[in-house]
Amino acid sequence: MFDRAAGVYLDGDGRALAPLAAVTFHRRVQLGSSSPKLVAQTPGGTYVLLRGNPFTGGLGDLDAVLTTAVHGGSR
Repeated sequence: MFDRAAGVYLDGDGRALAPLAAVTFHRRVQLGSSSPKLVAQTPGGTYVLLRGNPFTGGLGDLDAVLTTAVHGGSR
């Protein structure tokens, strides 16, 4: 979860993982698939947000949309 008011990236239990300023979004290769996965990269690790699927249209421009939503522009 991205808490823009507090400026932190939270896990499913509400624990802070990283400040939003330190989070970037990337496409990464999925082993065994032709579609990429979307990950959030933090200083403490990489978190898979979505695994793309060629039969459902892939990721589209979700990485750019998240970057704009979280950081207010491109990075």
